[in-house]
Amino acid sequence: MEFSFDVDALLPERITVLDQHLRPPARRPGTTTPARVDLQQQIMTIVDELGKASAKAQHLPAPITSASRMQSNRHVMYVLKDTSARPAGKGAVIGFLKVGYKKLFVLDDREAHNEVEPLCILDFYIHESLQRHGHGRELFHYMLQKERVEPHQLAIDRPSPKLLKFLNKHYNLETTVPQVNNFVIFEGFFAHQHRPPAPSLRASRHSRAATVDPTPAAPARKLPPKRAEGDIKPYSSSDREFLKVAVEPPWPLNRAPRRATPPAHPPPRSSSLGNSPERGPLRPFVPEQELLRSLRLCPPHPTARLLLATDPGGSPAQRRRTSSLPRSDESRY
Repeated sequence: MEFSFDVDALLPERITVLDQHLRPPARRPGTTTPARVDLQQQIMTIVDELGKASAKAQHLPAPITSASRMQSNRHVMYVLKDTSARPAGKGAVIGFLKVGYKKLFVLDDREAHNEVEPLCILDFYIHESLQRHGHGRELFHYMLQKERVEPHQLAIDRPSPKLLKFLNKHYNLETTVPQVNNFVIFEGFFAHQHRPPAPSLRASRHSRAATVDPTPAAPARKLPPKRAEGDIKPYSSSDREFLKVAVEPPWPLNRAPRRATPPAHPPPRSSSLGNSPERGPLRPFVPEQELLRSLRLCPPHPTARLLLATDPGGSPAQRRRTSSLPRSDESRY
């Protein structure tokens, strides 16, 4: 695939690795570029054109590889260029391979669900005029070495019939494990435990070699020993003591009688509007029998004696005699 700009100068290596930043690789010493040329824009143009050619070859309604998709996902793209043929001295691109780690729920041979995060083949394209020349195998083998994975550990997203024949011919991948999604895995996928994604795909790809995390693993937490069944009691001693305590009666029966000591200098009470009088303590609760006994022993009030003395109806004895008369006699008076 040819472009209007110099591909050979833009991609110095035969296989160039691009990440989500789409930055141009380091240039060879002594190589000059024309002034005011946006190299990143040229990288984006190559990615977009390769994505359109791949979608057309697979009869897809829309491209699944583009510069915008690369920038929004942590995918890695391996671009293979042609170093032999140089039309007009600008070079050409043969094809590409896009991979990335994805969290998947896959079924094993016993139809059990497994949550894994394998390396997935997301898009693979070789120009039609350069197929069956070993370029696809060269690009695929370079990716396996760079990502340090085996072919049977890969998951392929909606592989085309050509890709399935390619994997069967070069890597003997034939027996697949049926899945309910669009990904295809082969026999031996669960033979090795899938390790987490390599740092080369998790972090930026400024350094092409994968690094080992020197951070030591956190120590495992020790759980407390489990008590024997014989030590377990139906309820604790504190619960038994709680059952012996009598229940306190509700308010105001629970207020003990006490005498409030008046203050030496009570604060002045304001009669202005908006100030409510202070509320004093409640009187102690008096039983009914004690209240009746105090009423019987209470002497009559002097005012009541004066009213009885000045009553025009006569003495109390006379009032008792007149009150015993029939109703007809009382009505005469």
